[in-house]
Amino acid sequence: MKIKLILPVLFLLFITSCKKNDDASPATVVGKWSLTKLRSKVTGAMNMDITVALSASSYMQFNADGTGVSASAMDGQPLTTEKFTYKVNGTKITITSEDKTEVSEGELQTLTSTDLLIYSKESAGGTTSETWLTGKK
Repeated sequence: MKIKLILPVLFLLFITSCKKNDDASPATVVGKWSLTKLRSKVTGAMNMDITVALSASSYMQFNADGTGVSASAMDGQPLTTEKFTYKVNGTKITITSEDKTEVSEGELQTLTSTDLLIYSKESAGGTTSETWLTGKK
């Protein structure tokens, strides 16, 4: 008789303890990303496709409050820093310069806990400009 009661209880304990863990947090852009390369492709009146290795000191810092700072330099050039604000909506990211004179929209094509790839595309006057910015945490 005790076995008949114990088995269902053990079965219920087993089932509830084997629940799938849905608490895995999605990757977030928040944090400091070391920028490794920048690729720019222009088509139209002028055609070019250039990939540039960024210096080891280049980075983007995305803070949880929607602010950030970027520091970038191509090898051999001085490091320049700029503050910005940003918003993420799904895979879309909008970055606005501190003085609000520049607004860049892009797509988070890759966003994992260690890899970042932001893609942007602009068209004007028959010329299309595409940019890929790669970062590592």
